[in-house]
Amino acid sequence: MKKLIISVLTALILVAVMAAPAVAVEDTQTATATVDVNQVISITIGDAGSAGINFVGGTPPISEQGDTDQLDGTPAVTITIENETNTEVDVGIMGTIFQGSLALSNWLYSTDFAKTGLAGLTGAYVEVYSDKGPPGGTPIVLDFYHWVTIPDGTATGTHKVTVSYKAKETSGTY
Repeated sequence: MKKLIISVLTALILVAVMAAPAVAVEDTQTATATVDVNQVISITIGDAGSAGINFVGGTPPISEQGDTDQLDGTPAVTITIENETNTEVDVGIMGTIFQGSLALSNWLYSTDFAKTGLAGLTGAYVEVYSDKGPPGGTPIVLDFYHWVTIPDGTATGTHKVTVSYKAKETSGTY
């Protein structure tokens, strides 16, 4: 009888253990992941013509003679903010006399063919386009139209300037 009671109790314990839900203890741990992403600013220059900004020239006085290749909707130069740019940028322009004595103020530019905001080059960068980008999926193309004014008394010969375009982070300085 003792064996029977022990067998019944053992069977009941086994049934109770199998019927009881399994209890699991959970433990969650966290870790912080950090990565620094460097700033990328990438622009390319495009030219409507074959070799830079070109003027016919002639006998002074000449007022606001346009680049030989530019037309309304076809600027002398385009600056493209490329897809890899990952920050908002401002784009500026400046000039440096390379040859001759024609003042920078006679080398003119505008963002449209209608000469809105027409201005002469300066020896320091001047912001022309602000708060552009980042491009995301499509590059951003910015137009620059160019003209030259040759006043009476300008020395004969070839006059050249180097025109530079620069993109910088919107909050940065030239």
